[in-house]
Amino acid sequence: METDNLLESAEPYVTQLQEEGWCVIEDVIPANVVDAVREEVETSEADYNAFSKEHGRWERNVISFMPKFAEHLANERLLTTIRQLLGPQVRISQTEYKIRPPHYELVRAYHSDFPYDLNQKWHITQPFPSAVIGITTLWMLSEFTTENGGTWIVPKTHIDLRNPRGKEDGIGDRNPLDGEMQAIGSAGSVLIMDSRIWHSNAENPSAGKRTAVVVRYAPWWLNLELFGVNTATVPGETFDNFPEDVKVLYEHRAENREPTVWL
Repeated sequence: METDNLLESAEPYVTQLQEEGWCVIEDVIPANVVDAVREEVETSEADYNAFSKEHGRWERNVISFMPKFAEHLANERLLTTIRQLLGPQVRISQTEYKIRPPHYELVRAYHSDFPYDLNQKWHITQPFPSAVIGITTLWMLSEFTTENGGTWIVPKTHIDLRNPRGKEDGIGDRNPLDGEMQAIGSAGSVLIMDSRIWHSNAENPSAGKRTAVVVRYAPWWLNLELFGVNTATVPGETFDNFPEDVKVLYEHRAENREPTVWL
């Protein structure tokens, strides 16, 4: 798709992100391949956990275990939208399985994501600056509905100076909040959030598995050398098989490979 057309198609998503703090882009992973991607993600989680148990939790980057999924991370519509908020040069800061079994129970845990998570040592202090410093994406690999527990979000809280985990704010992160809603979408859709927005994982009262992957995007200048989930590496031979536009997003984590793009 030509650049002008991409920018035009991204405009509604960018506007919603700026005003509401979130949006959903449908069909980022095409319908004819999403089942295979979901199967890869679901089966690879056990391999990742076994490897991590043997070698250490942060020894191998999660993306190393799901190459089919990795192929979609530089989707043009998605990256065009993200770059309008973070700038032209972005990296992936974190990749994480979010698979919830049937009848999964959970109390809400409202929070903002890195670098705004007040429960982490490495967070920006309140009041948060009025700038987008992180984008959180949730890749819906099975359909997300109100019946199986779409992610809870509170629109427009990306510009709220308070926070559910702010000790002096009196909000509380475990309770339902005014204005909250569940983000839903078909399999292959991606929920995009300004990482400041208040959001929470949801229970899954349904009889089916709810499968997703969380991928966080960061501007090139943000320090990512803080904790193991970010610094886990991608083996060089795995990295070599990534599409060129995906390599740009993970080059800072490629093992035994000289950087080229970021030089």
